[in-house]
Amino acid sequence: MTVSTLNAEQLSCFHFKASFSPCMILQLTRIDFDALEQQLKQTIAKAPNLFMGSPVVVDLEKIKTQGVLNFIKLKHILMSVGLVPIGVRGGNKEQHEAAIIDGLPILTNQKLTVNEKEQPAVHNTHKESTPTFAKFVTTPIRSGMQIYAKGCDLIVAAAVSPGAELLADGSIHIYGPLRGRALAGVQGNTDARIFCRTLENAELVSIAGYYLTKEDIQTNEAKDGTIQIYLDNTRVRILSL
Repeated sequence: MTVSTLNAEQLSCFHFKASFSPCMILQLTRIDFDALEQQLKQTIAKAPNLFMGSPVVVDLEKIKTQGVLNFIKLKHILMSVGLVPIGVRGGNKEQHEAAIIDGLPILTNQKLTVNEKEQPAVHNTHKESTPTFAKFVTTPIRSGMQIYAKGCDLIVAAAVSPGAELLADGSIHIYGPLRGRALAGVQGNTDARIFCRTLENAELVSIAGYYLTKEDIQTNEAKDGTIQIYLDNTRVRILSL
């Protein structure tokens, strides 16, 4: 299902596609940021309660031959109309590299589940080595802020507010409430993990592109104490330690 956004005289830059709840797929059909911003505003104005604050995955498949995007500008456009970009899918290698540099992880299309009862699986296949050093942050991460630990773990000794985003190539350790988004292993490290004391209305958690949204997280009883979030094959799991 797609949502048509334009009249006959205009050429659409995107389609909204139905997907697994509550994430929305924004499929780009051509690169024209000025037209994209205008068309998004027109579409969202028709049903603001449907779109405002919605997490969105950007689908690049139809523009994978059109060159590399300015993902920072794309994120700014999406956030300016009330959408929350959480990553990209599809596209080519160069687009993926640019997206990661600009703080948008590469996501998969597979369904994810939560299971706090099972112990972390032992993986025998070779994985990317876990970083041996870390980026350390002691100040609160406020709404709209993004912290990226490139090539290492991220340690945050403060609260993470709603609308804030943590990204790390390695694992993420949070010694305060997680109310925003935490994405570990953003360059594909499936051994990366997220550790926190409380999930406290966390908006999204992700390991190597596999993710759980707020509704998935809140169905889990493991919300307080010492919590570990890890990837078991293609499933994100939440475990109370």
